[in-house]
Amino acid sequence: MTPVAPIVMIVEDDLNSMYLMERFTRTCGCRALGTTTGENALALARQEKPAVIFLDLMLPGMPGWEVLRSLQTDPITCHIPVIICTALNEADRVLEAGAGYLHKPVYYQDFLTALAEAGIEPPSP
Repeated sequence: MTPVAPIVMIVEDDLNSMYLMERFTRTCGCRALGTTTGENALALARQEKPAVIFLDLMLPGMPGWEVLRSLQTDPITCHIPVIICTALNEADRVLEAGAGYLHKPVYYQDFLTALAEAGIEPPSP
């Protein structure tokens, strides 16, 4: 029986960054689920229960920090690892908030490392 590929959710309003992250996700054998707003991210996370969420901080409407807090306090999503993916130099604040940190621009090897640190082992593509 073939194992089901984990879902990687990408919350990113920059479509070029979204495309790149989705491509990384599929290349490593995972399933990509993308959205451009925090509100949609919260609903999708509750519905789809992804293995990990890559979250941009600079989103229209609901900022990434608010999305992170909502994910962490919701009993349905609080167990999902969140990796903040941003061009802002916020590593210390992100780590203090209990999330992983990935600085933009994102490179494939850094993406794989972030997945491993979140406990996600992608299937062989």
